[in-house]
Amino acid sequence: MSGKIYILTLATISSIIFRIQGLHSVSICLLLALIYLLYKNKYKYPLIFVSITLFVYFYVNPYYFTPPPPVPSQNVIIGQIISIPKYNGTKISFELKTIDKQRVEVNYFAKTIDELNNLKTLKYGLNCSLQGNFKDPPMPKNFYSFDYKSYLASRNIFYQFSPVSLSLKNCTDNGISPFSIIQRSRQTGVQMIKDHFPDESKGIVTALIFGDRGLMDSDTLKSYQTLGIIHLLAVSGLHVGLVTSSLYFILIRLGMTKERTVDFLLVILPIYVILAGGAPSVIRASAMLVVILLSNKARLKINPLDGISVVCIVLLLINPNYIVHIGFQLSFLVSYQLIISASLILTRYSNWLIQLSVVTIQAQLISFPLIIYHFYEVSLWSIPLNLIYIPFITFFALPFSFIVFISYIIIPPVGEFFFVLYDFVIEIAHNGLQVGMKLPLSTLLFGKPPIWLVVCYYVAIGYLFYIWEKSNSILTILKASIVFFIVALVHWNLPYLTSEGEVTMIDVGQGDSIYIELPKRKAVYLIDTGGIVDFNQELVPKERVFNIGNDVLLPFLQAKGVRKINKLILTHGHYDHIGGAEAIVGKVAVETLLYGAVPLEGEIVKDLLNSFVTLGTEVVYVKQGDYWSNGNSEFLIMAPYGYEQKLNDQSIVIYATLGGLKWLFTGDLERDGEKQLIKIYPNFSVDVLKVGHHGSNTSTTSELLDRTKPSVALISVGKNNLYGHPHPETLARLENQRMMIFRTDQHGAIRYVFKGNGGGSFETVIEVP
Repeated sequence: MSGKIYILTLATISSIIFRIQGLHSVSICLLLALIYLLYKNKYKYPLIFVSITLFVYFYVNPYYFTPPPPVPSQNVIIGQIISIPKYNGTKISFELKTIDKQRVEVNYFAKTIDELNNLKTLKYGLNCSLQGNFKDPPMPKNFYSFDYKSYLASRNIFYQFSPVSLSLKNCTDNGISPFSIIQRSRQTGVQMIKDHFPDESKGIVTALIFGDRGLMDSDTLKSYQTLGIIHLLAVSGLHVGLVTSSLYFILIRLGMTKERTVDFLLVILPIYVILAGGAPSVIRASAMLVVILLSNKARLKINPLDGISVVCIVLLLINPNYIVHIGFQLSFLVSYQLIISASLILTRYSNWLIQLSVVTIQAQLISFPLIIYHFYEVSLWSIPLNLIYIPFITFFALPFSFIVFISYIIIPPVGEFFFVLYDFVIEIAHNGLQVGMKLPLSTLLFGKPPIWLVVCYYVAIGYLFYIWEKSNSILTILKASIVFFIVALVHWNLPYLTSEGEVTMIDVGQGDSIYIELPKRKAVYLIDTGGIVDFNQELVPKERVFNIGNDVLLPFLQAKGVRKINKLILTHGHYDHIGGAEAIVGKVAVETLLYGAVPLEGEIVKDLLNSFVTLGTEVVYVKQGDYWSNGNSEFLIMAPYGYEQKLNDQSIVIYATLGGLKWLFTGDLERDGEKQLIKIYPNFSVDVLKVGHHGSNTSTTSELLDRTKPSVALISVGKNNLYGHPHPETLARLENQRMMIFRTDQHGAIRYVFKGNGGGSFETVIEVP
């Protein structure tokens, strides 16, 4: 059965995926097909038996797929800290395992600097008794946004807990296990690097030694990800191999026998997995090495394909939720490909540089569909940069991280001397990445592909690899790659091939941002960009600051594959309408920016408009009566008039015909502005009203509603906002009109999808009964 255990892995993975998706009929068909394929194999009976057993076990076993437990009714929680506490500003977060074996995420905000400093001594393994409140994790509020609730559920965490207070007096140290000792050592190591290492290098040192990227500068981390070399920061086979081979060499040189050295490595590898963060990639690499060491010790020859298959099945037995982990997917997918192609690469290519190039190309190709599905973009420079940075990380950054770290522990002055050299070289390397980010075609934005397109990608890649294995002709291989490029070309142009258009009110909290896309992407318009005003003065600056532009708006545009905005309409100068635009500058091309023909107030607005002008954007100052159309869609500027006194009443107001409906986008228009609007346009009707000023009582008057008679109201408003929006009186006026009301604080993002001019339907991220 050598080399055939991957079939069992396929059975395991298939059963988990179909169980999660609820595709019962498809799973039965797949099982029948699997039985037939195995029957044709000479090892048919054992493979059929084990495959069906695994398939049925994962598919019907309720242990792994139970619904979340009910919200605990008590307000006291007792348990053990099972994660290293994280700090961001005054926020402290950690996981707690309760006495009834439930995992809960605890979040607490320190009220004073002294309290925060005191709580920084929290450690893994402490037993705590806390009083507070349980709550559901936040659901995603936007299309394509990160689903934190599902992420926690994949780790068997279903609830968050907010303590009323948190003190070391509530926590005791009732003896620690070996596992806790290792975790505390990891916590101490990360904290030591954070406190003593230079800013430029401490992030990469913690990433390479402890698998923790939390100290890396956000721009540098983004560069690694965008340029396709983020895998070099993950503790994986490269790191595990280098660490163990170095240990093996040192121990042999110190006089230890080979047998005792192997025994020592078998003990140290599980410890290293914990120290390195326990990510799927390091578990996979370490487990594979354990299998190899044990097989050598027992004088058994194990097929590498069988070894990695067994490791994959065991990990999924421990936690089937690994299947949705991007690190697990990439680690095993790339490993399978490299194992399958290893003999071809070693026999066909003798030059080490060519071998590295082929390995890099194959790894990039096999991971391309997953990367594009999760991150929406790739870089043409990833292959040459991998050829540069793989040797750099392997022969300098990784070994020197350990040398600097260990030398600082043993002889601090020596470690500080190494700091200087290491930091200098790392700074040069990171500056090189910043240069790479500015190169032409540093990123190719495709957008999130549908599942059927991901399948097409892998069919094309599988065909290419098949031809590559059969032929040594470069011309033949290039011809086979045409299928892949055709699929990529379809993906690149997919928005221009679909007849659907949409209007999406993006949930930007207490602000406005509305995305409009015409069918076949004839044009993309963005009305406002959101931007949260933070009224709370932080006691301690946050290391990771939430930004509407970078964390909500830009990911949405990237998932849509928007490479150019035809018109960016900034209705007026309030930060909750324009603050997110800073994230667009230099990231998404803007053809034309529309702003009201009113006096510019504040340096923020002036600087923002200048930054767009510098990049070639045409800024047009519009007023009442301006108009444009595109196909069946028409847009009329109804305001401003140029003499308004209040900034809210200076809002650009747009009357549009889209998807068979008449829309009124009002910005923050208030009562006086609405009166003027009705006076100038006494006879216009509206189907969909973007409620003015987030549902404030100073907007959306009965007179406007009676005159326009809208049937749908869209309210962009932050949950539990300080202003009390939407005002109860405004809601009452809307309800009296018997309107369908959509609110971003309750429904999340709201999308209207239409085809041509024939009408469409509304959908929301969150379904409200």
